[in-house]
Amino acid sequence: MLVKKLIAGSVFAIAAGNVAAVPSDLADLNNDAGTTLFPDVPEDTYFDTRAGYVSLTDTSGVEDDTNATLLAESAALESGNSFGIFNPTSGEKLEVFSGSDSAIAGETVSFNTTTGIATHDGTGASADIGVTFGFFIDNGLGNVWYSDPAMNGGDDFAGLYDTTGTSGEGLFGSDILVAFEDTETGDRDYNDVVVGLTDVAAVPEPGTLALMGMGILGLGVSRLRKS
Repeated sequence: MLVKKLIAGSVFAIAAGNVAAVPSDLADLNNDAGTTLFPDVPEDTYFDTRAGYVSLTDTSGVEDDTNATLLAESAALESGNSFGIFNPTSGEKLEVFSGSDSAIAGETVSFNTTTGIATHDGTGASADIGVTFGFFIDNGLGNVWYSDPAMNGGDDFAGLYDTTGTSGEGLFGSDILVAFEDTETGDRDYNDVVVGLTDVAAVPEPGTLALMGMGILGLGVSRLRKS
């Protein structure tokens, strides 16, 4: 059986008292035999955005969609893992890939940008996701990990890579590549579930946005005082 692997450099970060390995750059997608699955993807080109969420980028009309491709899996829990998206406000989830799916599988999720309802075109399942959303992995053992480290007690289980413009590099036109680790005590190679998505862009976690807002407000108050 051909096992797909994501070979990613790692750095170490301390979050909420835990030492967590987080990916720093996207190298190659290879299998165990050393054969490059995506030979046109150069090393040290794509870097972890350190974001936990994405927003739809083509929202000029009421309808929008994102094409999701399960690019690679390399996990003992592969048959039990499921991948999906979630609403950062309500926590409502929509499964995109189940454990029975295998690379290279593709699905489309359609969005109503007015109501925020997202619908899986293949299964017909829908959920109130909104136009800004995060990602989750359920490893089938009662553990659900999120792309926002704050929802994992500060531990980072996912890297979000900006791969815009990769239509000719084997990533199926992905704008964001999400690479997950599926266990708390895993090897942190971030290749257990690797999914590429189109028509999305990375955005900061809500907490970061709030801090940015406070900073801007502080600058405004400071200027008022000086004037």
